[in-house]
Amino acid sequence: MNYGMYLSATGVISNMHRQDVLANNLANLNTVAFKPDVAYTVQRLPARLESPSGAEAQRLLERLGGGHLLKQTLVSLKQGTLTQTGNNLDFAIDGEGFFVVADDPAAGQEEFRLTRDGRFTLNKAGEMVMAGSGLKVLDIENKPIILDQNAAVHMNPSGLIVQDGKVRAQVKIVAAIKPADLIKLGNNVLKLRNGGPLALRPATGLLVQEHVEASNVDPVMTLSNMISASKAVAANVKLMQYHDHLIGQAVNTLGRVA
Repeated sequence: MNYGMYLSATGVISNMHRQDVLANNLANLNTVAFKPDVAYTVQRLPARLESPSGAEAQRLLERLGGGHLLKQTLVSLKQGTLTQTGNNLDFAIDGEGFFVVADDPAAGQEEFRLTRDGRFTLNKAGEMVMAGSGLKVLDIENKPIILDQNAAVHMNPSGLIVQDGKVRAQVKIVAAIKPADLIKLGNNVLKLRNGGPLALRPATGLLVQEHVEASNVDPVMTLSNMISASKAVAANVKLMQYHDHLIGQAVNTLGRVA
């Protein structure tokens, strides 16, 4: 096995993945409430631990290092800045928490989705839905929120919706989940990795009406990291070329029949 070739190839793969993740983050710089992905790597175990049968044979190679491998890509839950919109049905969460939405709430909690995108509107039936995807916003009883389309909407920081002086519903806000538990599904929504029921613990975040949360992508750091990943790919490809050249030299010189 050409040890150096494998190390360089691993470097190419992991840094190309980093580029893809960073490029997607940068493309969503202006997406409301977008949560960027973070690509992690992990140091590769020594060869004698990966393959105990070759314990002594690999000890010298351990001084070269085992390189690194891709680890699970996680979602950053850092909050973005809150921006005022003036829209009566725009809501932002200040602090921890997610809105709970679903296409069909009656299908069960396995179909529930999480989002920080508080750009809502009312459909023809008067149900509060996400403006972008049409998913229904759920109340604390896991039911769609139905409002009077001709009355002003007022929401207090705890999520109580009031119209004409009457409480219509309370928006469900669940506590923040560990990043490792979340999977992105597109349309600015997430789900639990294991597909299980959502935690019912109330979140500590407060709702702010007529505001939305901005993307928390840092354009300067993201672009800088993209450049770094691109240089790492180029450097590892160059090393692979050197190893290929050395193999060719070995075959043509040392393997020559006299």
